Order: sequence, then structure tokens, then C-alpha cells
Amino acid sequence: MSNKILVTGATGTIGKALIKNLQSKNVNFVAGVRNVSQAKEKLKHVSDFVEFDFANPSTFEKATVGVDRVFILGPGLVLNLDELLKPFIDFLNAKQIKRVVYISAFGMENIKEMPFHTITAKKLQDDGFDYTILKPSFFSENFKTYEFENITQRGIVYVPAADGKVGFVDVKDIAETAATVLTTEGHSGKVYELTGPELFSYDEAAKLLSQITGKTIVYPRPSNEEFTATLKAAGAPDFVAPYMINVYSLIANNHVNKLTHDVEKVTGRKPGSLKEALTNSFA
Repeated sequence: MSNKILVTGATGTIGKALIKNLQSKNVNFVAGVRNVSQAKEKLKHVSDFVEFDFANPSTFEKATVGVDRVFILGPGLVLNLDELLKPFIDFLNAKQIKRVVYISAFGMENIKEMPFHTITAKKLQDDGFDYTILKPSFFSENFKTYEFENITQRGIVYVPAADGKVGFVDVKDIAETAATVLTTEGHSGKVYELTGPELFSYDEAAKLLSQITGKTIVYPRPSNEEFTATLKAAGAPDFVAPYMINVYSLIANNHVNKLTHDVEKVTGRKPGSLKEALTNSFA
């Protein structure tokens, strides 16, 4: 009898945290990765890997052997993500692997230029999947993942979020929520919006970072034009700045300035604070 979870996006921030959580629960899973040898170097504590690539349907069959549940996490910075994921979702439907947990994003329905999460969620619903949608807010860990050099070397946090506020969520809480809905009943057809316990502006986050690091960290509030020019000067592809400006507009335009209790509702415990996450990353 099938009793295994396929974890896609296994080497990413959420994927790594989810795998660690599933291991702690002794849950049977396989990590779907594009390059198995590279993944083994990144995830030395994982033994069960399989080649998997959303863009390569020839990998789908082997990746789903013995699988009855799938964690779908698409790659970032893909504007046509729904088109990339569709062949795999159609494959799962044909194979009657119906239990799916999909990672969306909190507030993304407000960005009309980027409808891919909304389209994918509707497809899962229309195709009769036993689905759960997780919509995490901005990650607390992003300060380390994307802003580490700015913070430690330049003393700034540099994103186009204006003065908006957001309930940063710890990736460990996203992973715990995902593991819970993958391994327990009662989450079919549910949509969970995952936030931390407090709202912060980036100016307030910079002040918190100053306290933790003992250095003065400021938030210069870059305009969209300044942000675009900075990324271009750094050599980023032209599509990256508009993509990120759209994402951070969720904060700037006050679309994510609310808190939910969904982490606690699902996991039975309160989400971790931004201060705790930043202390772990920078203290």
C-alpha cells in the first residue's frame, strides 16, 4: 500500500525545513530534486532522493512510485508558474494521486499581474483533488537569505516595501504546518494563511536588527525606481526588479498588514516571533 510523501522543492528554504520536520516525526518521504548528486551534498542527513523536475515530465513516473501524497512547491521567479506546474498536476490526476498540499503565498491574489497561485489553486479544486493550500506571509528568514550582506556589510535593509507592515512568519512554523496537514486528517479543501504573531514595518525590523547585532541598521525606503536601478547595477536580469516590486507591493499597499491564528490552529502552538528568528540568524 502506498504511504509516502513526495516533497518537491526539497533543497529550498521551506523544503529543507519540511524534510527536517518529517524526519523528526519518522514520516516516510522522498525528496524530489533536479540534481541528485548536488542535493546529497546540501542534504547530507537525507537518504531517499529521486530525480524530479516540473519541466521534465519523464521524471514524473519514477518520482511518484509508492507515493500517495505530494507537497507541491514551485520554483521562485517564474511568471508562468501555473503553466510549469500544470503537466505534473495533470499527471497526478491521471495517476489518481489526489492528496496534495500546495504552497501559495499570503496576499498574492492582490497582484493581478501574477495570477499563477490563484490559477493553480483553482485547478486543484476543479480537478477534484484532496488539496490543502498554505499561504505563508513573508519569511523571517529572508533577512538572512536575501539581506545578509546588506545588513552585515552595509548596515541597511533594502526592499521597496514603503512603510507597510507584515507579520513575518518563521519557516519552521511553515514546515510544522505543512507536516501536520500532510500527516493528519481534517484539512481537505482548507486554505491556511500563515503569519507570525506581530506586525512589523521594515523600519521597525531594522531597529530590531540594530538591537540584536549591536550595529546601526537602517531602512532607507528605496523607491521602485531606486530599487530597479540598484538591481540593474548589480547585474540582475531585467525581469527581476518588476517581479520583486510586485511582490513587495503587497506590503507597501497594505495587503498583508494582518495577523492570523492559522499556525496555532493547525499545529497547536503559537508561531515564533521575528525577534527569535533574527536572533538565531544574526546574534
